[in-house]
Amino acid sequence: MEVWTDRLEHRPEIFPHQLDLVNDSLLLVELSAAEVNAASFLDQRVLKQTTKGTWIDWGLISEIFDAVPVGKPASFIFHVGHCGSTLLSRLLQMIDDTQSLREPLPLRTLAQDFADSGDGRSLLSRSSQLARLNVLLKMWNRGAARTVIKATSICTDLLPYIQSVEPGTKSIFVYNRVETHIATLLAGENALVDLKGFAQLRLQRLQQKTDLDIQLSQLNLGQLAALSWLSETTSAIRSFEDHSEQITPIEFETFLGDPAASLRQIVRFLEIATDNEALEQIVGSSILQTYSKAPEHQYNAQTRATILAESRSRFRNEITAAVAWLDRLAGQSELVAASMQKFA
Repeated sequence: MEVWTDRLEHRPEIFPHQLDLVNDSLLLVELSAAEVNAASFLDQRVLKQTTKGTWIDWGLISEIFDAVPVGKPASFIFHVGHCGSTLLSRLLQMIDDTQSLREPLPLRTLAQDFADSGDGRSLLSRSSQLARLNVLLKMWNRGAARTVIKATSICTDLLPYIQSVEPGTKSIFVYNRVETHIATLLAGENALVDLKGFAQLRLQRLQQKTDLDIQLSQLNLGQLAALSWLSETTSAIRSFEDHSEQITPIEFETFLGDPAASLRQIVRFLEIATDNEALEQIVGSSILQTYSKAPEHQYNAQTRATILAESRSRFRNEITAAVAWLDRLAGQSELVAASMQKFA
């Protein structure tokens, strides 16, 4: 154990991979900077048979990092899912001395426990939740002058808590317009599995913010896609109300219209130091011609447009009905109405 924890605050290659709230421990694994940079998801998919790791009692981890001063806050990418957030993350990591962490598992675990707090079912008290978030942020900040963390799409409610732990943290919220979002998700080969995977958590979080009576078992695929969009955009609305100077919206279609200008806007807001020439080289690289979640596959704006056109044609009725369903919910909830007005 001492080999794993010795000088842990200075060893970014010892990565916090999984948080176990039941056994109050943290799984540490060895991941090189190259492995972290290549990973589309820092979940089980990043592990290999040869990856070394060990579980460490959280008390020991806390003891080490409680004494570590807070450095420059990490930046965050929150998003509705399937909206270019992985692409933006990969573009930002091409900036000198900037690392991007994509969907670290402990953040997802904390997002679930924070959500469970609203129902009295969380395993951790609020102070314990914040303490763990504080330590994890310090651990993720090792290894580069600037860290950008792309959260999983069910983590948007974490933003105010991150602000309380690290005031001054800057975040972007990436989204698609609702019709585009639904068409994108319905086009996926594994749409049903993808949408049902987080459906319970998304509905749980939405109902904690509203009085909406929604029965998950009664939703069709188009409504499940609409729910995924609504859950994150209503969370974002709350963040824009309370932390307007710390978060900015990025609509992906706008980004694709002028990637260089949009990337300049993003790095300026996140306060990442670079120059226009470097940004032009980044957007001119091959990264915009590949699929960000699987860079070995060719994929560009035209590919995306073709897929969306086919989906809009094939699922026209489902998309229209799902948007109409959201319009009806907007008539029942001011928060949903605000979300529709800003993001739809």
